[in-house]
Formats: sequence, structure tokens, C-alpha cells
Amino acid sequence: MEAAEGSKVAYLDKIDCSNLREGMFVQELDRPWLETSFMFQGFYIKSSEEIEELKKYCEYVYVNRERSEIDPRIFHQIITGDAPEETQATVTTRIPLGTSTWHDTIPVEEELETARTVYEECNAAIESIYSAAGEEGVIDVKEASKTTTGIVDSVLRNPDAFMLLQRIKSRDEYRYTHAINSCALAATFCRHLGFSKNEILDISMGALMLDVGSIKLPDSLIETNEPLNPLAMKMLRHHVQFGVEILDKTPDLPQVVREMVQTHHERINGKGYPRGLKGDQIPVSGRIAAIVDCYDAMISTRPYKQRVSPMAAISTIYNWRNIDFQEDLIEQFIQCIGAYPTGSLVELTSGQIGIVMSQNRIRRLYPKILLILTAEGEPYENPHTLDLWDYFQKTRGEALEIRKAIEAEELGIDPADYYL
Repeated sequence: MEAAEGSKVAYLDKIDCSNLREGMFVQELDRPWLETSFMFQGFYIKSSEEIEELKKYCEYVYVNRERSEIDPRIFHQIITGDAPEETQATVTTRIPLGTSTWHDTIPVEEELETARTVYEECNAAIESIYSAAGEEGVIDVKEASKTTTGIVDSVLRNPDAFMLLQRIKSRDEYRYTHAINSCALAATFCRHLGFSKNEILDISMGALMLDVGSIKLPDSLIETNEPLNPLAMKMLRHHVQFGVEILDKTPDLPQVVREMVQTHHERINGKGYPRGLKGDQIPVSGRIAAIVDCYDAMISTRPYKQRVSPMAAISTIYNWRNIDFQEDLIEQFIQCIGAYPTGSLVELTSGQIGIVMSQNRIRRLYPKILLILTAEGEPYENPHTLDLWDYFQKTRGEALEIRKAIEAEELGIDPADYYL
């Protein structure tokens, strides 16, 4: 995967697990994260116990030298041969990542109010931007930039707030809510990948504009409640070319925006459209766009198709790795969204039911949960938040974990009613 334009490349060192040291930053494993207990983006090795845990699953891992907190000479000693010959580490080029490190600066409960205001303002703005593009044939770049900046700033403070807002059953037109959600998802994903703010802004604007060409299609096609037949699908696919034409007439637009609009329906197996590009022929921005576009479409209610749960969407997309989407990017996306995406309804091993309110960026299996139903299925008079990782630490490992995800429809519950 090539880096986004202007990004710094952080190549990773392949290190045998027997050569790991405390202070190293483990960026990737030698197998999918889903096959291990390490469901998170990356982590600093803080103890010998963590090294032993890694050895249970992996022969080697990929360490980000720039983010590691150890003497650089240790890497030199390992890589140049001071380590035993049979475990001598090698250097390999993996997916290049940005070098920015982002941390949550505001709790999700505080950011949620701001994010909701931003969401409502952006919903009105994107409708105006798309409508003007249909009438005038160009994008209002100033307004698009303002809209993108509002979303990105919120995501950089705490991405969970916009992830919760995605779960709202909105009556607004799908293409507008999809534009906002895709923008927020792209910002969240690029934040996870360590891109700079300027890169995040450009790629997020591209995600905001993915379906701008749909404004040139008949309303009857966009708003139909019937499954699309082959002729309707062929017409719908023209939205890509219509979008590119609008962007080509728009001055002062980041090149990556056009790039994303043109390639967000391409697939790495060459079976996408409009050009049937394969693998590395698709720019990294287009590969990111394809994933966020597909994921949000699946978890959103569309006129002709009901939405699925975030867990079901994650599972489906994972099954499409190396078919439609690049495997490395899919694994990173799942780490970004979480083993149990924010807004998911889950059952704990205690039998209690709760809503995932925010992710633990390090321990993905231990998010913060808003408990709403007791183990007996009775509503809590005052729903309260439980930090699973904090609970784990305070109880010295007492087992209280997520047992499974639950479809909200099974219980007749709309999670958004509890946090909005």
C-alpha cells in the first residue's frame, strides 16, 4: 500500500518473538488479529507476560521502530546478528503508516453533544452542497471544506461520538447521511493509521463527495423501494462518471478528492467499476474509500434494503478480504472500528445487556459499556457506564467480558434512545 501523498513512511521491522523487548511497539502480527486475543491497533510491550502471550500465537511480529521506546542500538544488535542465528530478525517493508499519533482529548460523553450539533449542521450543509452541484455543475469548495473540518475536528477529539451518531435511524435522505457518515469513518480510519491532519482533511473531503454524482440521477432511481434490476443498476453506476465531471469543473479541489470519487467502486480483484482496476492500480485513497463506503452502506437503512448490525457488517467485510478489499487494510479497519463497534448492543458474561459507548484504544475487547438491562432482563432505573478494562484491573482479573453482540431488533431496543 503506497502512502497517502505527503505522508511519512514508517517501515516496520519483522522481529522474532524470542527477540522482543519491553518498550517495543507491536504494530502488526504474523496472522490476522481476529485469530488472537490482541484485538487492537498496536501496543507497547510493558511486561514479560505480554511477550509470553505473543509467543502463544505468533512466531514473529512487526515492530514500529519509530514508536518504540527503547535504545535504537537494541534494534541494530538484533538485526545485524547479535541475536541467535535461528531467530535472527529480518527487515521487511509492510504497509506504510503515517507517523502522527492521536489520542482522545475529550470523553465521549462530552464530545457527543458537540458532535450532534456538528452532525445537524453538516446534514443541512451537504444537502446544499449536493443540490448546488446538480444545478451549477461545480462544488462549493469553501462550504465542503468547512463541513469536512467540523467533522474531522470532532473525530480527532474523540471518534466514538460520531460512531454513535451513525446508529441513529435517520429519516433524512440516504445520500446526505451517507456522505456525512463516510466522511466521519474516513477521518476515524485515517486517524487510526496515523495520517497527518492535512491528509485526514483531504481524504475525509473525498469521502464526503463520493456520491455527489448521484445528484444527476433521476429521483425515482435513488428513492425506489424496490431492489434494483440490471438496467437500474447500470444507470446507478453512472454516478461515478457524473461525479468526476463535476469535480473536473471545480477549481482548487484537492486531487485526492477526484481520485476517491473515481475509484471508490473499484475492487482489488478487478471486478469493480468503472474501469475494472486491480490491486495496486487502485490508489490507497480509493481503497480506503471503498471500505468506508461499503461499511456505512451496510449499517444504514436504504430505501430498498434494511441495514445490518455493525458486527454483521464487519464479519461480511472480513470475508471479502483479498477478494474485494486489501487484506491489510481490512484488518486495520477492524482494529479501528473495534471488535464490538461503538453503538453495538452486547450481552456480558454476567447476563447484563449494554451498549458499547466507547472503545479502549489499546484493549479492544474491553470497551466502555452503558448498562441498560439487568441479568434478569429488567431495565435499569438509571443506566450507568461500566469500563470493562477498569473493572478487570480493579478486580484483579475477575471475569466480566462481552459474551456476544445482539441485534437491537431482538429486544425491540433502539440504542440511540439511551444516549441521545
